[in-house]
Amino acid sequence: MASTLEQTTLSRGSGPRSPEDPSTGPRSGKPSTDNEHSLNNQSQGHNATGNGNNVNRDSGHDTLGSETPAVTGEDHEKDDATGTNPDFSLAGPYNNAQGVYVSPEYLQNDPNYDKLHDEPLWSLAQSFPRVVRPGMRIRGDKGGQVVATQTGTPEEAQETAASPEKHDAEFGKEGKGEDPAHKVSKPQHGDFFNTWGRIRNIFREFLGELLGATIALLIGLCASLSRVTSQEQAGTFESQSWAWGFGFMVGIYVAGGISGGHLNPAISVALSVFRGFPVRLCVQYVFAQILAALASGGIEYGIYYNSILHIASVNQQTPAHIMDSVFYTMPKQWVHPAAAFFNEFVGTGILVCTILALGDHTNAPPGAGMQAFLVGLLIMILCVALGYNTGGCFNPARDFGPRLFALMAGYGGRLFTQQHAWWVWGSWVADIAGALFGAFIYDLFIFTGGESPVNYPPIRRRRAFTVKKTKLKSKLLGRKRHETADIEAALGEDEHR
Repeated sequence: MASTLEQTTLSRGSGPRSPEDPSTGPRSGKPSTDNEHSLNNQSQGHNATGNGNNVNRDSGHDTLGSETPAVTGEDHEKDDATGTNPDFSLAGPYNNAQGVYVSPEYLQNDPNYDKLHDEPLWSLAQSFPRVVRPGMRIRGDKGGQVVATQTGTPEEAQETAASPEKHDAEFGKEGKGEDPAHKVSKPQHGDFFNTWGRIRNIFREFLGELLGATIALLIGLCASLSRVTSQEQAGTFESQSWAWGFGFMVGIYVAGGISGGHLNPAISVALSVFRGFPVRLCVQYVFAQILAALASGGIEYGIYYNSILHIASVNQQTPAHIMDSVFYTMPKQWVHPAAAFFNEFVGTGILVCTILALGDHTNAPPGAGMQAFLVGLLIMILCVALGYNTGGCFNPARDFGPRLFALMAGYGGRLFTQQHAWWVWGSWVADIAGALFGAFIYDLFIFTGGESPVNYPPIRRRRAFTVKKTKLKSKLLGRKRHETADIEAALGEDEHR
């Protein structure tokens, strides 16, 4: 990182330099080494633009040890015209490997930059991380040697492989043998501009998920209510489906690099079970998603309150009837409960199965920045194909949050008893069960990673089941203090079978 920044800074001189000026050579004037050349080649964005590398392109081939050409003011103007200078593109990713310019002085004033992603991120905007889970280990309880995938130079790969595992994928805790370098890199009080920056760093994932889900749900809910209150003059069912899909696309772009942009309890639960997403974070995300849905329902209701009253009076209906049609999901009166259940089950299963496929880098992952777009397109398609019978929930928070706000707004407790408590067996049970089934089917047929319980070694799967059963038994019998001894005894009996 630092090497790339230094080379980028040197390649952007303020004017012509004389050959006698030692600063014209790479870095401190010494000839470029093979390692430096490999670091230059590693920078994806710089290779394409010619920034930050010592390659002589005039001769038609790469030349090691050549001096960096002088950069004039005209060159800067050309760079600006071609877009190679630092810009503020809305499509630009966070990762500096994509060619985003970062001034060394900026890093000195904001040490917390580039330390945000030193842990795995289960993001819908990129491929899912590969983590070691207790159930996939073969070499004993503590696992074998950590082997990292080589993505850069051999020296960098050795350094990465030598570092102990930092993140416990099952519980989101730090490993006991943590690398001192990681301890040093943790944000300290001096790394933040103010007190709020320190607080925000603690709740960064929660706040990111809250903001992303609020934006996504607000766009979709407002589109639905706009269609109904305008009597389809301001939109149709198809445009409403597009709004839901692209609303979630925007939400993923907003929070995808921070929290992962799950925006859906069913997705968070599926990733926790089948991809090692920490249970602690899963609970936080579900709470953030419900809170976001509640806030979205309140904002939507405040914006369209007058329109709801107007269309209710025009159609000689009660406002509650308008709320039932779009504010939360509800099966049509003629739809059988079993059909409504499997409508949600199948839709959410397809959603999660496809998301796991998009996040599997060994399959056919989309290009950079395209994953959120494809997820939004998928949601739009599901709304069109499976949204008529039940309203197309596929997201427990999308139904529960607005329904809870309607209860707070005085629309009565009937909201939680309609259709035999649809909000329980429809939006929660059917959606989460469908998500787990969709993830199971993908892992059973396609996924080969060891972090999936489907691919656990049989002995590890049996031991994990024994541990969970013993823990539950100890709690029920009031033997919490003897839980460890009970687990060891149960595992000993299991090994002698």
